[in-house]
Parts: sequence; C-alpha cells; structure tokens
Amino acid sequence: MKQKASLFIFGLLTLIILSPAWASAQLDDQYGIYYRHARVFGKAMHYDPDRDLCIVYGSVFVREPGGGWRTLETKKFLSVQPANQPTREALAGAPAKTVVLEGTLNAWPGQKEEILLVTTVQFSEYNIDIPEWYAFGKTIKTEQAYKFSLNQVNDFVDILAGLARAINIPQNQRLNQDEITSITEQISNPGPNDRQLVNQVKNELKANWNNKWLVVKDGQAANDLRAGVGGWQLYRGLQGNGNCYVNEAPVIRKNLTEFMDAVTTGGRTPKKEGAAIMCAHINAIRETDKTGRKKIVKVTASGALYDTLQGFYKALKNPSGLNLETWKLKGWSDEDVKLMENKLCWLSGHRVLVYKTSKITGKRILVDQYFKLDNYLTQDGFNNILDVGNEIITEGGV
Repeated sequence: MKQKASLFIFGLLTLIILSPAWASAQLDDQYGIYYRHARVFGKAMHYDPDRDLCIVYGSVFVREPGGGWRTLETKKFLSVQPANQPTREALAGAPAKTVVLEGTLNAWPGQKEEILLVTTVQFSEYNIDIPEWYAFGKTIKTEQAYKFSLNQVNDFVDILAGLARAINIPQNQRLNQDEITSITEQISNPGPNDRQLVNQVKNELKANWNNKWLVVKDGQAANDLRAGVGGWQLYRGLQGNGNCYVNEAPVIRKNLTEFMDAVTTGGRTPKKEGAAIMCAHINAIRETDKTGRKKIVKVTASGALYDTLQGFYKALKNPSGLNLETWKLKGWSDEDVKLMENKLCWLSGHRVLVYKTSKITGKRILVDQYFKLDNYLTQDGFNNILDVGNEIITEGGV
C-alpha cells in the first residue's frame, strides 16, 4: 500500500512539473488582485452551498512564468470555488475524499486568504489524515486569532497559569480597571524598570502562543467567530501549518463564567489515574500541634474534573450534568493554601493511585489516592489573566 501511495505521489508531482497544458504567467487587474494558474492536491473538507465554497486541505502548486511549477504551500486549508456547474456538483460530493484540482488562484495583496477558482476536479484513493485541533485564544478578527493550542486538557490551565506568573498577576483579589490599565501600560509602554517584566511576558508568549489564520467550515462557524471578536474564545477544528480549519467556536468568555458558576462540590474519588484538570472548591483541614500552632493536615478539591479535551469542551458548551469528583490534594505549600482556601480554583495535575502488595495474599491493595497539583489559578487569578491578556494582545501579538 505504501509503495502504491509513493508511486501515486511521484506521478502527481511529475504531472505537475512537466505538464505543458498550463502555460501562463501571473496576471494583475486594476484592483491589485493577482491570478496564478494553480493545482491543488488534498482532502476536501466541506462544501458550503450558501457561500458556494469548498475547503480543501493539502498542497498548493503555482505555475511559474518560465513554465515550471513551484510548491506554494503545504498542509494548508484553501477556499475553493467552482467555475461551472460540473465542478460545483463534483465539489458538492467531494467532502472526505482526496481530490486533484486545477484552476486559477486568486489572491489579494496584504491579505492571507486566497481562493482557487476550479475548472477541473479529479479524485484519488490516496488517504490524507488531518490532526484534530483545539485552541484557546483571543479572536482578533474572524480570519485571525492569537492563541495557544490545546494538545492535552492540562494545557488550558498550565499555559494560562504560566502567563499569569510571567505578568505577576495577583491571585488574592480581582483587579479593577485602573489596575488592569496600569499593568497593561507597564508591558505596552515599559519604563526602565519594566524591561524584565516585558522580557518575561514575551518569552512566555513565544514559547506557547502564536498568531493563526482561520478558515471556517460554514456560516455558523463564521457567526461563532463574529461573536468572539475582541475577546477570548475556544476553537475546535483541524490543524494546518499556516492556517487552521474551524468547525465551530461557540465557547466565549461568558461561557467560561457560566461554567464556573455551575460548579458545585460533590462526587466520589474514582480509582483512576493520569493527567486531569479541575475547576473545584478548595477546603483545608487544620489540627493543633504540640506547640499549639494550627497546622494544615489535609486539603481537598471538590468540583468538576476532566481528563480529555472532548469532555472538557462539551462541558464548557453546556455546563449541565458536570462530572463532579472529590480528591485529596497534594503538592501545595502553605502559601498556596492561603490563596486557594474556600475559593473556586482551576487546577492542573495528575491523579495518583498508591498501592502496596499484601505479604499474605501477594495482591496489590490500594492504600492512597490523591491529585498531585502542578499549576493553579484562583477564580480571581483566572479572571485577572483574561482581563489583562485581552488588553495586551493585539493583532501583532503584544
């Protein structure tokens, strides 16, 4: 099978490079739009009859003035429009299929989006896999977001907590507008004493965040993005190199607030282990030691727990019937507990099951289980980093 696939790709590239059928150079019109003869090899995603557009994921090749072919981009989501009724019918039946397209690539200077006006549609049996994509960020405009990808569910808390530490966001109180403006000014217009802060923030953003161009599945996805412009949003779709394909993005800032409001205490401690996040109420138990001092002996987290992106995303969309669990918390300091106690907090960590082997039976016996804390944000800290982040992130980043 791999040999057949390799032969197919070799044949396709040979056709693209050697075919004399597409002899033309770049043309420009009075509005600055330029046109290139192009071919696309990729997977058709969705045909939207309302826009008369099909999105295709794959490689784009353009014809050079000298007659050769050049690879323009790979792993790209490209908007494709039929030039006539036969190609329209072919594209309408193309989703989930691999296609070879020929036509004219239309692009506008200064804009990222391009449209291929298709005159020929052919199909291939070659399989193309596309990575599923979740991300959280600020929607700059319907075609652009500044975001971080969620490779696992813990990334949601870990990356926001990392940015909060870089900015020195307080966790013990909600910032007012004057305080938000003051922090924003330190980063946007730093003084001599603010350089370290700016470098911390830039390093954190460089490590985990980037600008991404967006292509939408249909009108509903476009409406989702319009609702989120200028604020925070969660995106679900497929990942490309230069851009990403948005299936939907209904979760915006108000949905995060509704989710937190819906979290209550309760639930058992299941015998499960592995990475997870919680949005939970924190309780501490203290005992008096021999010196008469109160000492923290146990901390518990009770609330919503999710160990998959799919489950977390579903809960944010509709925070009814949340998965409630209660876990003993480890990995905290007294200062951490002082900040978290009696508050709703976002937690990232790992569930740990501790076993010992019975000397009599030889069987493993569960003797302890707990949630090992890696990162956290109090509800105030969470809202603060979203408030400040929304101010400092612009179209060009920070």
